[in-house]
Amino acid sequence: MRHFMKKPIKLGLINLIVNMKSILLILVLLFSSCKGQEKGVTKDRKSKFADQLELIESDNYSGSDEEELIVVTDMKTLQKFYSNLNRTRKPGLPVPQIDFSKELLIIYCAGKRQNFFEPKLFIEKETESNLVVRVIDKGHDKTSTSIITPFSVYKLPLTQKEITLK
Repeated sequence: MRHFMKKPIKLGLINLIVNMKSILLILVLLFSSCKGQEKGVTKDRKSKFADQLELIESDNYSGSDEEELIVVTDMKTLQKFYSNLNRTRKPGLPVPQIDFSKELLIIYCAGKRQNFFEPKLFIEKETESNLVVRVIDKGHDKTSTSIITPFSVYKLPLTQKEITLK
């Protein structure tokens, strides 16, 4: 009688293991195919730099009263901006470490504001010799009695194109 009991149990375990392997295989294929489709989707992008514009730092106090766009291609200019920025900060913001042989920085200072303003840069148009950067406000409708001077620092691959603000 014992002999007959072991065979069905062994076959049941083998079937269970085979079923678990097939379920695991289906789950792996399902999750990997989702990521594959995400990468495979092509968008009609206007610029090859558009998805390479990376926000490094953003804050509400830049010390700059006027709206300006600064393209930084060397460490001296970056340190000058951060020394101006850190005049009244204790402790000051750390200067980002950038390899200027491969990357450049775009610093956007929004000027004096009374409402909360979160500037977001994006590349609107790219030509052979020019990158046109546009600012949108992804901010809030809140107003305040304090005056802020927001800024944001973006990293971009090194290019010889002229970068302009629209």
